Amino acid sequence: MIIEHGGKKPKIDKSAVVAPSATISGDVRIGAETCVLAGAVLTSEGTPLKIGPRSIIMENVVIRASKVHPTTIGHHVFIGPQVHISGAFVSPRCFISTGAILFNGAMLEEGCLLAVHSVVHMNTTCKASTFIPAGFTLYGKPARLYNPADALELHRKIASKGFTKTVFGFDSSEMSIPLSVETLCERYLKSLLTHSDDREIG
Repeated sequence: MIIEHGGKKPKIDKSAVVAPSATISGDVRIGAETCVLAGAVLTSEGTPLKIGPRSIIMENVVIRASKVHPTTIGHHVFIGPQVHISGAFVSPRCFISTGAILFNGAMLEEGCLLAVHSVVHMNTTCKASTFIPAGFTLYGKPARLYNPADALELHRKIASKGFTKTVFGFDSSEMSIPLSVETLCERYLKSLLTHSDDREIG
């Protein structure tokens, strides 16, 4: 399904293959001979989303360009099933395994390999040819690998660096959890409700 959103139409190279059940919405560009498989969602929520040539987007991948952070995927990038990428930059020749996550402001330099369910967190650069093991998270400046046992320490660091400000555009540091969730929904809905004017064009 190809959707015009916010007056912007996707631009898909004639040689690219997009599965009928994939959704491509808004200011999205897909390069030559790239394949987007069943159930994938590629959506621009205010900034451009660009996919380079000869890349592979597997089933049920979600790739978003946020209001603040554009997303760029280079050439010859493999993105496995159920990967989630939001507002990130992926250099050429990266391999992103099933279930991996890239948050807003993340950058993969050339040739990175992310194992199953690994994470590159907000505003973190993964240096060229880095391998992130299954279940590990890369975060910080300089970037550090955290294993699942470090989850509480990692959570505190991410919260102190303004996760909700980076990802959702507001500071929740002085709010209770219920109030911050309500604020998140109210702010995010302002942009998401603009989809009521979307138009299917293909």
